[in-house]
Amino acid sequence: MTVSYNEARRLVIETLAPNWHDGTFCLDDRLIVEDDDLYFFKVGARELLVDGDISYARFGGGVAGVVKSTGMVVWIPEIRLALRAHSLHMRRNPRPEFGR
Repeated sequence: MTVSYNEARRLVIETLAPNWHDGTFCLDDRLIVEDDDLYFFKVGARELLVDGDISYARFGGGVAGVVKSTGMVVWIPEIRLALRAHSLHMRRNPRPEFGR
């Protein structure tokens, strides 16, 4: 079973949003970022991602990922993502819901 992008997006929201305590949960889906194994999602406080309030900025975190083969939501350190940069595929999301 391979998880689709939309299923992965839903899984990230369902997994992370209920326990989000650092501002208002927001998923920036303007770009679809993936490699052969994972989808990657930029998540953070809406106050930062939409409104630009830098007091909500957190450093040393990571990005949410979804394993395509299992649907498991994982947290990936930014350095690990940087090391995978050569294998990433990025494209504009034709139907982003960012900021809604």
